[in-house]
Amino acid sequence: MMKERMKVSLPPEVKKYIQSYMKEHHLSFTGDAISRICQEHEEAQKKEGDSIEKSLKDVTQHIEDLLQKERLHIKKELLYMEQNIEQSTRDILKEVEDYSLAKRGELFASLLEGYEK
Repeated sequence: MMKERMKVSLPPEVKKYIQSYMKEHHLSFTGDAISRICQEHEEAQKKEGDSIEKSLKDVTQHIEDLLQKERLHIKKELLYMEQNIEQSTRDILKEVEDYSLAKRGELFASLLEGYEK
């Protein structure tokens, strides 16, 4: 890795932070400490980005699953309604047919009665 010399001015609290980081990680050079801090920061941001993407993917999948379940539920309900409508229609047609037969029977009986007289 190629290195480049820089002259930087840092606030005292940043300088203290870098010095304590150097002691904690047994580093001899300030540039190495700053490079490592930057690298750790970059990795943390990448992990955070990956975590957000994974969460987004999980939430999207969950929503798709819920929508699929809801579509199946609606499909079943529509099928059930259709069956009920068919049964009701059959029942009504049967009643109309029975009523019609009864009326024709009454008419036929009255015709026979009139014929017999």
